[in-house]
Amino acid sequence: MPNQSDLENIDLIAPLYDLDFAAFPREDLELYQWLSETHGKNILELGVGTGRIGVGLAQSGATVTGIDLSEQMIVEATKLAKKQNVEINLIVSDMTDFELTSRFDLICAPMGTLQHCQDINEVVNTFRMIEKHLDDEGIAVIDVDAPLPDDFTPPPMPPIQHWSQLVTIGSPPELHRVTKTVIIEPEPAISLKHVIWHYDITNEVARNTHSGGAAPLHRVTAEFSLLTITPGEIQLAANLAGMELIDLYGDYDLSPYGDGVRQIALLKRQELS
Repeated sequence: MPNQSDLENIDLIAPLYDLDFAAFPREDLELYQWLSETHGKNILELGVGTGRIGVGLAQSGATVTGIDLSEQMIVEATKLAKKQNVEINLIVSDMTDFELTSRFDLICAPMGTLQHCQDINEVVNTFRMIEKHLDDEGIAVIDVDAPLPDDFTPPPMPPIQHWSQLVTIGSPPELHRVTKTVIIEPEPAISLKHVIWHYDITNEVARNTHSGGAAPLHRVTAEFSLLTITPGEIQLAANLAGMELIDLYGDYDLSPYGDGVRQIALLKRQELS
């Protein structure tokens, strides 16, 4: 689980988090919607975040429970569910140790959620929670980054401007330019990537009213660590937790692993002999 400092940083960026997905295709949501049609509509999402996936599934008629360790992410997900006029059960909880009364047809950990584990023991504990809450005929879907050579290269790595976009934010709402810069410092010895996100925010209304187009810049910074997880570690952690790996894909179109930049792992409970 993230340490307290990481969690405070995640809380801080919660209102800005969905800007990453402004131009992102909804391929991951479409995958979970398809799986809910084939496996069942009682769904648990680990790391529900701002509710992008969970609320989308609820809009498709699923019964969704979402857990997240960040209280502010749960606040944002609650806002989105209200805006979309759907019901979703949202719980502040640690995915490595939780207790729910239901078992689920589909359990998903989208978009790198599992990488917030800080070591392989936490991955195993999360899989144990999945096994405990998964229906006998249910399926679990884990979506994490595929390991890349840079994950095992000692720092430093240069900052990367991830995107820049005009958005209406604030109270009262006004037009702002938000630019996100990403810095990644791998620590290969313990399979962690230390990540820094800088959001530089400029009020475009203020820019237009100042001579020369200048305006104050506000920076929001978040720092946290992400675990690099290999296919072998996914399989081993699953087996230790009483689960088995069914398939491993490289992207949301279920292309073969190695052809994309993701690891989409499908898991089920081990059958007792």
